[in-house]
This record gives sequence, C-alpha cells and structure tokens, in this order.
Amino acid sequence: MLVFNFTIGTAFFLRPGAMIAAAKQDAWLVPLWAGAAVLLVACLWLVLAKGNPGLSIVQICVKAAGNKIGGFIALLYISFFIQTASWVTRNLGDFMKSTLMPNTPISVFHFMFLIVACYASVKGMESISRVNELLSPAVVFMLVAICLFAMSEWKWERFEPMFRLNVWETMKETRAIIGFPFLEVITLTMLVPYVKSRVKTALLLGIGLATLFLSGIIFVTIGVLGVTRASHFTYPLFIIAQELRIAEFIERVETTIVIVWLVWIFVKLCITYHCAVTGICQLFRLSDRTWIAISLLLLVSGFAITFSENVVENIEWDRRYIFQYTSLYGVVFPILLIILTRIRRNRNKDGGGPL
Repeated sequence: MLVFNFTIGTAFFLRPGAMIAAAKQDAWLVPLWAGAAVLLVACLWLVLAKGNPGLSIVQICVKAAGNKIGGFIALLYISFFIQTASWVTRNLGDFMKSTLMPNTPISVFHFMFLIVACYASVKGMESISRVNELLSPAVVFMLVAICLFAMSEWKWERFEPMFRLNVWETMKETRAIIGFPFLEVITLTMLVPYVKSRVKTALLLGIGLATLFLSGIIFVTIGVLGVTRASHFTYPLFIIAQELRIAEFIERVETTIVIVWLVWIFVKLCITYHCAVTGICQLFRLSDRTWIAISLLLLVSGFAITFSENVVENIEWDRRYIFQYTSLYGVVFPILLIILTRIRRNRNKDGGGPL
C-alpha cells in the first residue's frame, strides 16, 4: 500500500490533463508502457538491495563507493528527497490556492501540511505506515465511487478514432510520466531495511497496481470529459467531481475528491520527508532526528515557495526536465552502485581488501 499510494500520490490529479493533451484519445495507454518500463528498472533496485542486505540507498552509496564519492552521491539522494518533498508541497499549495482558497497565502497551506509531516517523521515510519493502512481503503473507495457516478456522462464516441497515435513521437512527448511519478519510487529504497519479507512482491505489485489505476483514471477522464475539454484543464478530475450530479439533488462533490487528494499528498509527503530526515541521520551518524526534522521543515517550505512562479511554470519544467532529472537517481546511480558493489565483492574474494 505504501508503494501504491506513493506512486499515485499527486500523479492521479496532475498527470491526466498533460497526457491527454499529448496522446489524445489513446492517452490511457501511456501509463501502461511507462509502468512496464519502470517495472524493469525496479528490478535493478531489487538487485542493488539484494547485494547490500539491510542497508538503505544512502548507506549503500557509502559502502559501495567509499566515504568521499559515496558520501557525495548519498548527499545528492538526500537533496533529491528534499526536492521531491518540496515539489509535493508546492503542488498542494498551487491546487488549494487556484481552486478553493485563492485569497489565502500559499505558505499557509505549506506549513499546515509540513508541520504534520514533521511530526509524523519524528514518530517514525511505523506510525506513517499505520495511518496509510487505515486511510487507503477509504480514499480508494471514494475515488472509485466518484468515477462510477460520473459514468452517466460517458460517451464511447470520445475515443474515436482509436490507436492512431505515432508510437515513437508519443513516447518522446510523454516520457515525463516515467520520471514523475514512477522513477520517484526510488525514494522507497530508504525503507527496504525495515521490510521483513516480500520486498520484491511489494515493490513490483505496488507499481503494477498504480500503473493500472492511473491508466483507468485517464480512461474515465477521456470518456467523461472528452479529449478537448480534458486537455485544457490543469485538474480535469476536479472538474469531473465539480460537475457531478447524483440523484438530481446531490451536487458539487468536489470536496470529496479534495479529501482523497489531500490524503494521498499527506502519505507521499510524509514518506519523502521521513526519508530525507533518515538519510541525513544515516549519512552524518546522528541518533536524534527530532531537530533535523524541525530544521528541514523550514528548508522544504522555502524550496516550495521558490520552486516556480506559478503552476504553468511548474508544468513546463516538469515536461522538459523531470525525465532526465529523475533518471539520474532512478537509473544511472543504481547501475553505478551495482557495478561498484560487484567490484568490491570480487576484490574482497581475491583478498585485495575493500575499496
């Protein structure tokens, strides 16, 4: 459930519009190929974890590459976790300010969630996992219910003509979805040492279910709103909930979809925040994470405010750079660490001593 909720996180709200604009009526296919590609990448992460049992990605960096180079790579990973937490926080602020409370300063939304995330990080991963386990069935049920009620506006004609996309061009235009949300799952390698069993099943199944779920949401969005309308909205799923009418007298149920998104943002923010705090403590060998968590609150909030001027600039940065940026942490560094781990192991076998 942690892998599933982390992957879905902010993606189910932010991705449909951009994917539909790029791939039109075949946009629901985009998460399928992207998820399949990242399932192969996730096997790299599992190989890396298997070669370094009981260690997080930050500890693996130091062990495989040494204190200096490995410490630098570990520091880059920590900065990646902080940046992801800042981005999630900014996405929350942009949504709340543009759709619900336009007169409220965006920093208010940031601090409200970051204070809770800070407290959750201090209490530990077990507390976050229990809250995640408690809330997951409710939010999935609410989202599925909204999609089912929205089917009254469904029209199959909105998918015509099907399967007309240029595969290679579409893959290039929509490669950003690989970076966000799928490659961001590398963050969860910080939690592998706490998992007692079935790491492989949990990781691959969580990514697979999130892939199908995201594809289904885009499919419903196209069928209900159509390609033209959906591609012109930043948050098309919010529009679906806003226009939904149930039994002729229940209207404007968008607050329900907001609750769903806030819960998923809370889970993803808590995980990334906790991983950043844990990574700092592991790298610098600190035992008390309380003050690290409190200090990080101001840092993440500051990054969230300065990350971009507005939601349009945020989306443009995502479209151009997110794939390359996350590929560095999700693909390049794991391959490098696997190679260094095997070199170190072979040297130890030959009696040459550790690197």
